[in-house]
Amino acid sequence: MISIIVPVYNAENHLRTCLDSLLRQTYTDIEVICVDDGSQDKSDSILAGYSCSDSRFKLLTQENSGISSARNRGIEEAQGEWIMFVDSDDWIDITTCEKVMDLAEEYNPDVVFWSYIREFENERSSPRFLMNENKLFDEGNIQSLHRRIVGPVGQELRNPALLHSWGTAWGKLYTKNAISEFRFTDTKVIGTAEDALFNIEVFTLIKRALYINQPFYHYRKSRDSFTGGYNKDLNERWINLYTIISDIITANNLPADFHKALDNRTALGMIGQGINECRSSRNPLGKIAAIKHIIMQDHYRIAVQNLPLKYFPPHWYFFFQAVKTGKASILYLLLLIMKYCRFI
Repeated sequence: MISIIVPVYNAENHLRTCLDSLLRQTYTDIEVICVDDGSQDKSDSILAGYSCSDSRFKLLTQENSGISSARNRGIEEAQGEWIMFVDSDDWIDITTCEKVMDLAEEYNPDVVFWSYIREFENERSSPRFLMNENKLFDEGNIQSLHRRIVGPVGQELRNPALLHSWGTAWGKLYTKNAISEFRFTDTKVIGTAEDALFNIEVFTLIKRALYINQPFYHYRKSRDSFTGGYNKDLNERWINLYTIISDIITANNLPADFHKALDNRTALGMIGQGINECRSSRNPLGKIAAIKHIIMQDHYRIAVQNLPLKYFPPHWYFFFQAVKTGKASILYLLLLIMKYCRFI
């Protein structure tokens, strides 16, 4: 059985699309664990309707504690041998569970993962493929996948937009045994990278993983995501994140390229930091000053100075060249241009 965990918070506008995609799965041996994280809209009544009409839907409620807490609650309640995460504003193809389980039974992996489609309002973006074909990772190459989740090196830097795509909790099917001893860290501690940290920890024990080169998952991305949701503590929390990842690398005696990958993740973090500052209520000069303050911090300055720019396409080359030289005003302008052109 697959336990599908859906954390829910004020998701009434898109929740039915998500739940219908699970209700209609062609593979029926599932349970859907919906954790209502203190919603204040009509999410609770929508969830109650599904749980009343189909016994496979289980509704749990808790006071608002964040997505990590909701997912952890789901893990603790899961009865399936397999676990999948689906966010409440996203959805999956109705054949996802069937196709993934067929391959899981054939290859016996600890984790199966696949590509996805970014869904914008009234249109569909191109699918995001992580590789060009299906690929099995085993004892000979599983460490390369683990390192890729930490961060890109070499040619992998050609597409910085894929930084977070490898480490998502959604778009993956885990054996329950593979994740039984791990939990998601509160975003109040590490910012917005709870998925990546979870997978970096989980993959210290993963022996086999299978990638399926099909976009089964539909990730809803709002047009105004660039301008909403300023996080005033993001810089401090990401410093915590990088420290925790470094400790994992050291504790597990992982190779030197893991440290390089973390350095590159840190450098690429300037994209997210810049976007976050653009979301603030400051005027443009205030935003530029905030960006300047961040890029002058030692952990970013050192990581960016060691970042090889030769792999980047032109817009990212100029972006990180501006970071290296401390040109915050140019960074701010580039962020606005790249947002308009949808490079970010």
